[in-house]
Amino acid sequence: MSVTIWGPGAVGLVLGARLARAGNDVLFVCRSDASADQITREGVHFEDLGSNRRFHVSASAIPADEVDAEQIGAGPVLLCVRMQQTQSAASRLSQVARQSPVAVVQNGLTGQALVAAAHPVVVGAVYRQTCTRRSANSAVSLGAGRIVIGGSDQPGKRAASALSKLLECAGYDVGVSDQIERDKWLKLCINLMSAPNALIRRQDHESAAFVEIKSTLLEEARAATQAAGVVVSSCDGRDRSLDEEIAFQRGAVESGVSKRSLPLYNQVWNALQRGDPAEADAYHREILDLSRAHAVAAPMNARILMALELATREGLGPESFSAEEILSINPHSA
Repeated sequence: MSVTIWGPGAVGLVLGARLARAGNDVLFVCRSDASADQITREGVHFEDLGSNRRFHVSASAIPADEVDAEQIGAGPVLLCVRMQQTQSAASRLSQVARQSPVAVVQNGLTGQALVAAAHPVVVGAVYRQTCTRRSANSAVSLGAGRIVIGGSDQPGKRAASALSKLLECAGYDVGVSDQIERDKWLKLCINLMSAPNALIRRQDHESAAFVEIKSTLLEEARAATQAAGVVVSSCDGRDRSLDEEIAFQRGAVESGVSKRSLPLYNQVWNALQRGDPAEADAYHREILDLSRAHAVAAPMNARILMALELATREGLGPESFSAEEILSINPHSA
């Protein structure tokens, strides 16, 4: 099948590499001429740390301002751009991919609706795997990965069913959700841990303070979503519930899983390293907005947001705080 990956960041490169390796004809739509040229000339290199295997696949690539409808065809488009780029990508998609179903493979809650406002067939997708982009045409991840997809109307549900088979053939563990917003909320809550994972020095990841920060973030999110009547759940129970994740994190030091030993870094870590905006501030603002609206306290989310904003503003880079420094932030001083 012909598949378009719109946005070859970390997730886009991994998705495209796995789909190409499964025999699909993959086209990457890039922001820059240089990235498109490198992918076309050299293909995509992908490393799976779970199996210690490295793969190389051939693929085509083109800048977004040069792509046309004939190049995309009627095959699915997987939109993997950052949240800040969604509106411009949606506008371009409406011009060149009207015949294609679009799967919005993003963190956050708003991307699917933005694309659906300008496109006839849209599905939401939750990608549950940490991936790291090493260069314009290389990426690394751990294991095959987990994806949940779902549409909100009948065309979207049909497209989600077809996409699930395509992704399963590429080795993914796929769940099809009738209530994709619930899965998105679960992923957003889990993503609250991305910022402390990136902000706090690695030697502190085995500390009780580090675990307290992450567990409290989740507990505040649970209180806020429950107060707001927001359902946070997995479509098929294959992803840990919020309660299960909190219990898992509470026992992380004792079980030894709080320590990071692999060279695998999340989007926040990489954004801080490059000096780019991080998406995680939006996750904490979402919880803080719910908390204020329903009179629920969320001081740990406020602390992490303040630390993330400081690190971004001052160019501090990743792993620039100790866990105790985070805990000492006054959440009411902003």
